[in-house]
Amino acid sequence: MTDNSEKIRFWINGEAFFTELGTTVSSLLKKSHGVEMPCGGRHACGKCMVYAEGGFAAPSETEKKFLGAERLAQGIRLACFLKAVPDGKIDALRQEADGEETICVSTPSAPTVAHAAGMSPAQPSERASAAPSAEAAPGTRLYRHLGAAVDIGTTTIAAVLYREGRVVGTMGAWNPQSVFGADVISRMEASLEGKAGKLAAIVREAVSRLLTELAEHAGESAEAIETVIITGNTSMLYFLTQKDPRCLSRAPFEADELFGWWTIGEALDLSCRKADVYLPRCMSAFVGADITTAILGSGLTETDRIPGAEGSRKEAAAAIDTNVSCGEMDGVSAVRSGRSRLMVDVGTNGEIVLFHKERLICCATAAGPAFEGAGLSCGMRGVAGAIDHVNWENGSWKVHVIGDREASTAEGICGSGVIDGVAGLLESGLLEDTGYLEEDVCFAGNVGLTAEDIREVQLAKGAIRAGMETLLAEENIDAAGLEGLYVAGGFGSYMSAKSAERIGLFPQIDLSRIKICGNAALAGAVRILHDRRMEKEATALAERAKTINLGSSAKFQEFYMEYMMFDE
Repeated sequence: MTDNSEKIRFWINGEAFFTELGTTVSSLLKKSHGVEMPCGGRHACGKCMVYAEGGFAAPSETEKKFLGAERLAQGIRLACFLKAVPDGKIDALRQEADGEETICVSTPSAPTVAHAAGMSPAQPSERASAAPSAEAAPGTRLYRHLGAAVDIGTTTIAAVLYREGRVVGTMGAWNPQSVFGADVISRMEASLEGKAGKLAAIVREAVSRLLTELAEHAGESAEAIETVIITGNTSMLYFLTQKDPRCLSRAPFEADELFGWWTIGEALDLSCRKADVYLPRCMSAFVGADITTAILGSGLTETDRIPGAEGSRKEAAAAIDTNVSCGEMDGVSAVRSGRSRLMVDVGTNGEIVLFHKERLICCATAAGPAFEGAGLSCGMRGVAGAIDHVNWENGSWKVHVIGDREASTAEGICGSGVIDGVAGLLESGLLEDTGYLEEDVCFAGNVGLTAEDIREVQLAKGAIRAGMETLLAEENIDAAGLEGLYVAGGFGSYMSAKSAERIGLFPQIDLSRIKICGNAALAGAVRILHDRRMEKEATALAERAKTINLGSSAKFQEFYMEYMMFDE
C-alpha cells in the first residue's frame, strides 16, 4: 500500500503538480486559479465544479444532491469532495467567451491567473519609495509616459492603463482570493491560519497579470509603468501588503494601518517593479480606500472649492466607461442647495456614505455575497449564461440571458437578475411581503429561486437598507430630502433601480434622483493618477469621515428587523 506521505503526480488544467496522496483537490486549487469556491471549500455551495478523470472515490450522497445524475454522467465533480489520486486529472469548467464578463469596466476576456505556488512574496516596507516629485505644477499627472489605476474588490479586480494622459486599455478579472471564501471573514480566517502569504501572492499575481496584459496590448512593457494607484477596501489592502489582519477581526475593530502611503512595485512583487505605487487612505477598519476614492470618482462632495475637479472627474469616468454622471445633479451642488447626498456600494461589504452639511459619515454592513450570486441555489457571477434581468409580464416570466442566449439555456442567475426576480415575485403575488414563498419558482430552464434564496436576499437587503436608514437617522434626515442616491460599484451598473426600490433595498425617492455611478472607486483612483492635488484631497476626505459602528447601534438593529420585510 502506498504511504500517504509519498508525493504523487496530479494534473490540474493540463499542468502537472506533485502533492501528497489524499490531499483535498480544493486545497490544491487554492494554489492556482481554477474554479470558484464561494464557501471556501466547506461543502456548502456546490459551485466548485470540475471535470474529473481518474481513480477518484465514488460521489457521496451530498455531492450527488448538489450535482444531479446528468452532471455526474458527464464526469463533473465537486473539487471540495475529491482527494488527489495518482495521475488524477481535473479541469476547471471554463466560462465561455461569447458574453462580456460583468466586471464594471469594458474588458477583453479576463486573463487567467497563473499558478502562484512557490512565490516568495516580499513584505512591503511602508513608504519604501518617496512619492513622485511634487515639483510639477498643481493639477499635473503623477506619471510621464505610462500610469495605471487598480481597484481590488472582494469579488473582482479592475484596472486601467494610461499613456500620456489617454486611456489605452481597461481590463477586469475575478479576485482569485475567492478560493478561500467569497467573503472577507473567510479570508481573514485563512490569513490567521497561516495562509497570509498565499493570499498576498495570488492577488499580487492577478494584479501583475492585468498590468502586463494591458501593457502588452498597448505595445508596451509592464516595466515601463511609472505610477500605479491601487485602491481597495481595508481588508483587501491588508491582504495585498501581507499585514496581519487580527486587529480587523476582533473588538474593538480598529485598524493599526490605514495606508495613504507610497511604496514601489518591487516591494509588492508586481510586474511593474520600478513603479511608484500609492495605496490611498482608508477611513476605518470597516470603510476602506475604495470608498475614499469612490467619493472622488462620483463627485459626492463636489463643491466650487475644487477648481477644475468636475472636468477631471468626468474625463476619468468617461475613460473607464463607468457611466458616471453623478456630480451634475441639475447643476446644483449639495452644499449650495443645502440638501444631502447618500452613496451606497451594493456589494458584499455594503459600504454607505452620507454627505450632509459638509459632514461625511459612513458605515459598512455585512450584507454577504447574495447580490453577487454567491450562496444561492442557482447563483452565479454575471458572465455568459447567467440570467441578468427578469420581468413578470402577462402571467409569465420574461428573462434576458447574458450572451443573448435562449432562455432555456440559462445556467444560473446573477445579482441583477436576483433583484429583478424578487421584484417580479412580489408583483406576481407568489411572494408575500413577509418573505414567505410557498414553493420554489423557475424563471427559465432549471434556473430560479428557492425559499432559502429569498431568505438570503432578505438578510442582504435588510442589512444594506438598515445601514442607509441608520445614517439618515443619525443626521435627522428623511430620505425624501435627499438630493441624490448614488449607487457605486460594478454590480450597481447592471441593476434596475426600479426593482431595487420595489424590494425595499432603496428608500422611496424619485427614481430620477438615483444615479448609477459604476466603478466610482476606480474612477477616483484615476483622478489621483491625473491630478496630484487629489492625493491630499483623498486623505482629507478619509480623515474627516466619521465611521458608525453598526454592531453597537440599537437603531441599526431595529431598522434591520424592519427592512427584512418586502413592504413597499
